[in-house]
Formats: sequence, C-alpha cells, structure tokens
Amino acid sequence: MNLGRYEILEEIGRGAMGVVYKAHDPNLDLVLALKVLREDRLADESLARRFLAEAKALGRLEHPNTVRVYNVDREGDSVYIAMEFVDGEALSTRMKRERLPLPEVARLGAAVAEALDDAHRKGIVHRDVKPGNILLRSDGRVKITDFGIAHIDDLSQDDGTRAGEILGTPSYMSPEQVTGHPVDGRSDVFSLGIILYELATGAKPFAADTLTAVFHAIGNVDPVPPTAANPDVPKALERIILTCLAKRPEERFATAGALAEALGACFAVPESGPAPEAPPQERRWGALAAAGGALALLAVAGGVYWTRSPAPTTGRPAPVIATGGLNIESAPPGAQLFVDGSFRGKAPAALTLAAGKHEVRVTLVGYNDWEAQVIVGEGSPTPLAVELEPSGANR
Repeated sequence: MNLGRYEILEEIGRGAMGVVYKAHDPNLDLVLALKVLREDRLADESLARRFLAEAKALGRLEHPNTVRVYNVDREGDSVYIAMEFVDGEALSTRMKRERLPLPEVARLGAAVAEALDDAHRKGIVHRDVKPGNILLRSDGRVKITDFGIAHIDDLSQDDGTRAGEILGTPSYMSPEQVTGHPVDGRSDVFSLGIILYELATGAKPFAADTLTAVFHAIGNVDPVPPTAANPDVPKALERIILTCLAKRPEERFATAGALAEALGACFAVPESGPAPEAPPQERRWGALAAAGGALALLAVAGGVYWTRSPAPTTGRPAPVIATGGLNIESAPPGAQLFVDGSFRGKAPAALTLAAGKHEVRVTLVGYNDWEAQVIVGEGSPTPLAVELEPSGANR
C-alpha cells in the first residue's frame, strides 16, 4: 500500500484525529512516521484545519527534543504529515512497566521543558503535554510530539478555537484549561508538573472517579506534597514540582526554560545546600508543609489530597469549576456513550459534566459512529438528540 510516494509498512498508532503509520520514503531512503487524518474527519473543516495546524506548528520547531516534520501534503482524499520516526516507546508505556530513578525523572523533565521552552519562544503552546506525547528513544533521547491542539500565537490566523473552548487531556490539564480561560506557556509548565509528580510518587496528584471531580481537584485542591507520598523525593525536587502545580500561573516558573534549569540543578546541589531559585510559591508550600497541625488529609477515589484551614487570600481566587448537565438520546436507543474518551453508559442518559466543551462519541453496532464537540452550559441540562446512520452493511 502506498500513499503518495510513501510505502506504508505498518500501523503504529491511532488517535481521535488520525492514524499513524510507519512508512518508507524512497526518495530519501528514510523510515518515517506518516500521520493521516481519518477519513471520517475530512468532512469537518475545523478538524482538518487543526490537523494542518499541527504540521504548521511542528514545521516551525527544530529543537533536538521535538519530533521533526518533513512534509505535509494531500493525496486524493487523504491529508497527511510525514514526520520523524522515533525508535522507542511512549513515556506512558514505560511508566506502566517500571518506576524511573529520581535523577532520571529530573533529567527527563528538563529535556521536555527545554523543548517546550523552544516552542513557547516561537509562539506555540502545546496544550496537551502528557506521558503519551513524550517519546523515549532507544538511545535515551527524549522527544515530544503531537502538537495537534497547539495554540499558535499568530493574531493574523484563526487557530480553530473559540473563547471558552476546552482542549487537552483532562488528567493533565491546567486550571486555566479546565475553566476555558486563555493559556500561555505556564499552562504547559503545570501539565509537566503533573507528569513529574506522577513519576516521582507513582500516583497522579489529581486522581478522581469522574471528570467533574478531576476538574474540581485541578482548580481547587492542593495535592499532598510528594515527600509524603514518597519520602525518597529530595526537597529540592519537591519544591520544583509544587511550584509547577501552583493554581495561579504567576506563581509557577515564569518560563519552561527556568524550570529546565531548576531540574538540571536539583541533583547537582547537596540537600543541605541552597535550593534552586524558584517563585515565591515555594515558600508558601514549605510553610504549609511545616504546619502539620493545620493540615487535614482527604481521601478521594483512592488518592490522597490535603486541605488547609481557611485563611485570608490575596490576589485572584482559585478558579471554581462550574457544572452542568447533558441529556443524551439516540435513535435507535441503546447506543454507547463516550465523553472525553470515557465510557458513560448507554442512551438515553442524563450526565453531569463540567461546564464547557466536551468530545462526545455515540456508537452502536451496525451504525456509523457519531462524534462532535458539545458545549455544556451551567445550570439547566443541555439536550442532545443523535440520529445514527446505518453503516453500509446495515442498509
């Protein structure tokens, strides 16, 4: 099978927007990855624009820790991106198999932060930093990929999103993302902080049973300090992680480059020596951790969180996650419902969701899948009636 001049060797991945193949370019005699927009997505012009925006974003990046783009093209009804093939595995796969040594956690985090800093300097915010988008080559080099929902800071172009739109992977979103507010590079810093926390402790800082609960924790709940979950975590690394996870962007590292420098230094400095410089958020965490009597442990869905006694606040309050409802019916009834990639039962169903935009997929054997982005408002439930079309075999 060929696509343009590329010989398809095998399928290596499949996502919401595209299918990724391992392919051979005979002109360059090079094995590469070919990301092809799914045929059922071509009819949605906004998704096609977002797919092409990924190619534009990646084409502007030349950092050694970022997957390179070689070409973007159309062949008949196919739209595809030819990019660097990474011989290795995703960080998400490695995390399931083993715990990384803490110095390796800092090294990996610094490598990702350096790549993000390069993107941010070029006006690109990734907005979906997660373990599945961090690739580990067999030679140890770290590569970040999938800028498919990246925000390109170019006022002359429409980036395919609107105010209030929520994009990203829920468990790794920043407070700004879950509330639909504008984001900058500090949002990626927060997402990387979640990954560092998970690598250092073996647990997610904002784990919960429902999407609404995850969003609430991200916006309103401070995670237990990493040393409480894993006493082997050095204090310097703990301070770095908690600074990344500050609710207010201005209390995080100002740039991903500053984060990379701090991570690079945290194992080079003795524990008794001076800690890497970071924003004032560190001092607040240190004071709170020392005031053990003022802390209360709260178990949420098997994860441990901590809260503190109410105290006067200054500046902008932490975001409050508003909720709404989505009443879904399908014709025929009984279709399976997926919201943001999670199975939520069968239609008809009344769901409680965070207010904002959600990816909804409705499936039933013998019928074509129905997928769309649905905006859920606050308060009264949003009605959604889906009429499924029979597949070719069911006509």
